[in-house]
Amino acid sequence: MRGTWGFAALVLWGCSSSPPMDEDIVRPVSGAPYLEKLPGPMLGPFTSPSNALLAACRKILKKPHANAGRHDRQDFDVRWRVSSEYCAWLYYTPDQNYVVSKLTDQSKVDPLHRSKSCLLPSVVDDPRYPPDSIKYIYALHNHPYGSELTENDIHFIVSEGVAHGFESETKDGRLRLSIVAFFSRDVAEPSCDGFHQYIPLTGQLLQWTRDGKRWQCEQTGLVQWSESRQRTFTVKRENRPCERSTTP
Repeated sequence: MRGTWGFAALVLWGCSSSPPMDEDIVRPVSGAPYLEKLPGPMLGPFTSPSNALLAACRKILKKPHANAGRHDRQDFDVRWRVSSEYCAWLYYTPDQNYVVSKLTDQSKVDPLHRSKSCLLPSVVDDPRYPPDSIKYIYALHNHPYGSELTENDIHFIVSEGVAHGFESETKDGRLRLSIVAFFSRDVAEPSCDGFHQYIPLTGQLLQWTRDGKRWQCEQTGLVQWSESRQRTFTVKRENRPCERSTTP
């Protein structure tokens, strides 16, 4: 399906009670098709993409069941079954600000619980601006136990680059489209501890981690696309510091 990416979810609510409404989250009504547009805004405006990114990280990771904790914890299986992925767009507006859209947790169910998937609509609907004036910067989501970006994540953001462009001109220069997966190390008190990032234009796979107020960046791999087989890639693993490692 165009405009979705594959990180799938099973949400388990209580026996007969319904979850309280959360104004940050939009979902299709029961029996309706998946959302094709995501309304905005939820957060912003921000004057820099890094401020918007970190605000979105803190917001998403505090949502219910956004964090399943470490894979080797005794209660991980239960936390994984009830965990959810949330996704959103960080976009640039004609008045030179950065904004984060509403969230969705619409998903496809994996009966074997092997993966989670938030289906991100390809389009943001912000009634303040003409649709073609919005510039797409980051596709955002959480990974409940901090796993790396998936093959579906990589295919998704490439398809979005074809639709929206792989670079956008902003007041901060040309910004490259990328996909980001947030994670937290603490289940009880989730915080924005880091994120994985893939930048299609350069092929870089990055991991950002936070130590106190300082951010560090490591390049963990390079995506190399096959010239002979369409939509096929390999990852060349490499671990080295990023060229810039002070702030995301």
